[in-house]
Amino acid sequence: MTDANVAILHDRFPGIGGGEEFAIEAARVLEAPIYTAYVADGTEIPDDVEVIPFQQAKYTSLPWRPFLEWKNEGMNPLETLNVALDMTDAHPALTEYDVILESAPLSKYYVPDVGQRIVHYPHSPPRWLYDLYRDRLSGFTAPFVETGLKAYAKGWRALDKEANDYVDRFVANSELVRDRIRRFYDRDATVVYPPVTGDWRDDGDDGYFVTWSRLAPEKRIDTIAKAFAGLDERLVIAGDGEQREQLEAFAKNYDNIEVRGYVEDIESLVARATAVVYAPKQEDFGLVGAEAMMAGKPLLGVNEGFTAYQVQGGRTGLLFEPTVESIRETVRRFDPADFDANEIRAEARRYEYDRFAAGLREVIEDVAAPETAAPEPVPVTERKPEAEPASQSTTESDRADEDRRAEQRREDERAEGVADR
Repeated sequence: MTDANVAILHDRFPGIGGGEEFAIEAARVLEAPIYTAYVADGTEIPDDVEVIPFQQAKYTSLPWRPFLEWKNEGMNPLETLNVALDMTDAHPALTEYDVILESAPLSKYYVPDVGQRIVHYPHSPPRWLYDLYRDRLSGFTAPFVETGLKAYAKGWRALDKEANDYVDRFVANSELVRDRIRRFYDRDATVVYPPVTGDWRDDGDDGYFVTWSRLAPEKRIDTIAKAFAGLDERLVIAGDGEQREQLEAFAKNYDNIEVRGYVEDIESLVARATAVVYAPKQEDFGLVGAEAMMAGKPLLGVNEGFTAYQVQGGRTGLLFEPTVESIRETVRRFDPADFDANEIRAEARRYEYDRFAAGLREVIEDVAAPETAAPEPVPVTERKPEAEPASQSTTESDRADEDRRAEQRREDERAEGVADR
């Protein structure tokens, strides 16, 4: 490991999701503290990780708390803007570190000190500004509101790209996100998969399908639920989020659909499942898919985003289109006997913790290494002579030619004068 001092800068901890899990595991691997704008009430931070919130009171206390409540990225403009501004100078102690590993998009607004090196792991360019831009915009139909949101997004897009100037190295969590970084930022990125942690295992088959994630529109849990409403197979939904009440109300009408909310021991729930169903919109990495594979469970996944990368030609699962009909048809033709748990786990080795740790350390060491020394100046006596100006003889010859032409003009003028007399 490099001798460079490393700190991690993470946007905020509104809970423990995939981005927060990455920051925590990166802190363990690099033995680095995490600086963040705030930690939401009720968020449990592991005891072995140091998290330093530098604007805690602002976001979690009155009078500002109701206005600065976190919502899905970009959905509370006031909170997003405040976090971005707070990131610019963040914590004064950050200037003491050689390398800053920035986790999540808004941390990119940190203005580094001279000599600091910046590694940015965004998880994705902000999706509400790029690949999900039209999807988010479609929820607002009033003309003036739509125009205002377009202007708002355009301004954010300009700021987002401007902040790329601070970044020395981009790191992507998948090949898909690397391609987004190339497309939207015109920068390259190193791929380091986030780690899959937990006791993922196969304890048999209790005859139910399972899906879990943040219960938000882009995860399409409602589409999965509607598909199972027309099936006999059981579906268990785990997770929490803005669509939980809507899903619970829907599930009450069907005996084969159960919404359990947040499940702390998700590994045990997955261990007894028949298969995992996952249908997010253009997923960046898809921790759910990776966890399913680590458990040796077949993945019935949507044919888009990184989920499509994870389903390997029938060896690890089946693909479907993001429609109710396609999900139903895929569940009907799915046969657990066609899949081998050991083969699925073998495909999941690329997500192992050791590979994540090695890849992250390699990036930090490379960025922290002294830059290639500038070449020694060439001594004056060894320098090649610069191109000389035109020789003196050439200059004198040009002058003589000019004199002859001038004399010829004078003689012609005299001849014309004689002819006119």
